[in-house]
Formats: sequence, structure tokens, C-alpha cells
Amino acid sequence: MSNLRRQTSRQLHEEHLHVIGLLDRLALAAARLGGAPPAQDDALWNQLLPQLAGTLQHEVTRHFDLEEQKLFPLLREQGHGDLADLLFEEHEVIRAVARPLLDVVARARAGSLDEAGWKSLRLLALELVDRLGSHARMEQDALVPVVDEILDDNTDLEIWTAHMN
Repeated sequence: MSNLRRQTSRQLHEEHLHVIGLLDRLALAAARLGGAPPAQDDALWNQLLPQLAGTLQHEVTRHFDLEEQKLFPLLREQGHGDLADLLFEEHEVIRAVARPLLDVVARARAGSLDEAGWKSLRLLALELVDRLGSHARMEQDALVPVVDEILDDNTDLEIWTAHMN
């Protein structure tokens, strides 16, 4: 998507790529985990958990808020209400997975997860990989090109500036 003209669509594109990459690493780590907790010095999990927490907090707040508050109303005005409604519904489902996963990740980072907790983390992580991964890919294919098309220069600058601050 190197032909994107708008800052906002380029930013969405970059954020989606970041999330997809993180989810790919999460899927590999979850598969490797199986049902047993990782070792205390497991470098992959020790690096992945804070990245996952930070990305999820950004994704389900700032990124979703940008889309829901700024972009979805514009999509509806431009005749793309079905897309906006579908993506909003998916946001709600993703939030329902992300909230408990963030709680379990916080407990894992604090070193207070038992074997059942790690199994819960693994199941929630795999569900997130499925739901958020397909959502991010759909937005790459459907939302990003539409946003790039419907934004004018002034609206793009206004939305991008607000999102970056």
C-alpha cells in the first residue's frame, strides 16, 4: 500500500501492520506454550507480554476511538455505513476478548499466574489472534483504501494531527 495519499490512511496501515506482526508472534508463543507455564527466564514471553499489553491498550482505545469517532461518521456520510457498522461490531467483540486478556497479562507480568491462568492466557491469546488478526486484515483491505479516497487534505491533516497528539 505504498500508493496511499493521506497521512491518516498511512498511519492506519502502519498500525495494522504492527498489530498483525505482534499477533503472529503471539500465536507462535501461545502454540509453544501448550498448557504449561513458561520458565521465569523465558525471553520470548518476558518481551512479548509488555508489548502485548501496550499494543492492546493502544489498539482498543486510541486506534478504535479514531475510527469510531472520526472515520466511521465520515464513512456513513459517504455511503459506506455498512462497512462502518460491521467494523464497529467487530470492535465490540475484540474489546470483550481484550479486557480479560489484559487482566491475565498483568497477572502474568506480576508473576502471579498458576498453570490454569496460563491456560486461560493461551486461550484468550489465540482468540485475540483470530479475531483481531482477521479484523486488522479486513481493515487493511476495505477501510484503509476507502479512508484514503474520501478524506480531503484538510480533514486528513486535522484527523492525523489529533491522532498523533
